[in-house]
Amino acid sequence: MKRAALITFLALLVRLPFLAQGPGGWDDVDFALGLQEYDLAAMQPHFPGYPIYMLVAFLFGSLTDNPFLALSALSAVAASLTVFPLYSISLRCGGKRVADAACLLWAVAPLSVVLGTQPLSDSFGTLLATLLVASSLRALDGTLGERRRALALLVSGILLGLLYGVRVSYIMLGAVPLWAGYVYGRDTKRWMDVANAAFGAALVSLLWVYAMAVNVGSMQGLWELARAFTGGHFSDWGGAYTGGNIMERFGYWMLRQWLAAGLGAPWPGQHWISLGVLVLLPVALVGWWMVQKKVRRTARTRWREAGLFFMWIVPYFWWAFFAQNVEKPRHILPLLVPLLQGLAFGFLSWRRAGRVFLLAFAACMAAVSWTQIHDQRTQASPMVQLADYAALHLPASGVVYTYEEERVMRYRHPSLQVVRLRSWPVFQTSVLSLRAQPESVFMTDAVLEGFHKPILRQYVRERARFTGNPWLYPTYHRIILYEIRPDRKVEWRNCIRNG
Repeated sequence: MKRAALITFLALLVRLPFLAQGPGGWDDVDFALGLQEYDLAAMQPHFPGYPIYMLVAFLFGSLTDNPFLALSALSAVAASLTVFPLYSISLRCGGKRVADAACLLWAVAPLSVVLGTQPLSDSFGTLLATLLVASSLRALDGTLGERRRALALLVSGILLGLLYGVRVSYIMLGAVPLWAGYVYGRDTKRWMDVANAAFGAALVSLLWVYAMAVNVGSMQGLWELARAFTGGHFSDWGGAYTGGNIMERFGYWMLRQWLAAGLGAPWPGQHWISLGVLVLLPVALVGWWMVQKKVRRTARTRWREAGLFFMWIVPYFWWAFFAQNVEKPRHILPLLVPLLQGLAFGFLSWRRAGRVFLLAFAACMAAVSWTQIHDQRTQASPMVQLADYAALHLPASGVVYTYEEERVMRYRHPSLQVVRLRSWPVFQTSVLSLRAQPESVFMTDAVLEGFHKPILRQYVRERARFTGNPWLYPTYHRIILYEIRPDRKVEWRNCIRNG
């Protein structure tokens, strides 16, 4: 574990100088407001409240007055500590060389580094997810005594309950301890130990659900809040990628999220050294394929571990593709862990040249990672650019219609008249109910495109455009601010009235 500790220190050293100290998007502000005053009904943060994540965040928040810095520091520490369970998993499945290599790749992988410097819950959630796998893997180990295996299974159940308190979207990772419980019960016939682990997961989950109900005021209030949030979250427009067909969606997801954002392969705007990632990646894949014959020979004796990895990867892979916004790479972070472990195994299968290939691949990823976090530190996000521009250049009586940009704009400049829209009827009601027409009316491209009404474009003109790094701000890396043309205000209002 000395090497794991050294790589952990290296990972932390890479991330700490580049911690985000201000908002970049909607979720950042939600969490920051939650640190200042936790109120689920006010979406501070939004449902389901991320109670376990916020509980740990409060500890970091006590060390600094800057909530964004506190949350980013938590991400850096969590991403770095993920090295330990990753080392444990890789050591059991591939030996010391694979464990060292997998941890090194995790320390410098672009998605791991970027999310490890942002005020989001993903790095902390991935730490718990990797701990869950490591503990479940230990419960499968027949060389350990029954007590130690039972304890590992119980810890897995508790970790699962905690994991759901970080992000409910990790629901499919419940398949991991489920498999561990099945194998353990099959080996020992001690099904009561399995029931205890399940009870531990349920108890922890019920505790944080109860805490959320207390915060809202009642269980009924929590249920109504859940229905309102999930209904709007999955039905409103707001940046979700909707490709023409499932193959187009899959290609976009694999190329943009896994290869480009996850590993640093070439994409428009990416660093030129990302070509090295693309060149070396097939080397690892070929190496991995070459040793599959040897793996098949031991498959019968390693069926427990193979089943665990299947339960780890396949259900969550399916969930991340079909049930999550494929424009946001952060949803795949828990699966970046086994991917990097597989790549490490593939590189090291090339006996003499394996280390050279591995170090070259790590160096290329590190270079890409550095460009991303350097941009984050030196350039404001498009949402922040929009907020500051509106405060400086828009008339005080002007109204800005937005989608998710509203949260950042209000946080930065509370005096701005910003309206967040959720649907066309809400927009109609808002505009037509204004007794005194504002001097100017503005809307962002997310609003204009979300209406799916091309006729509206003849009434607007572009006022300003804000751009940022697409890997740091995947959904809102470009924001266009439109202004209703002064000479067509009456026609525009009639168009809205007529729907």
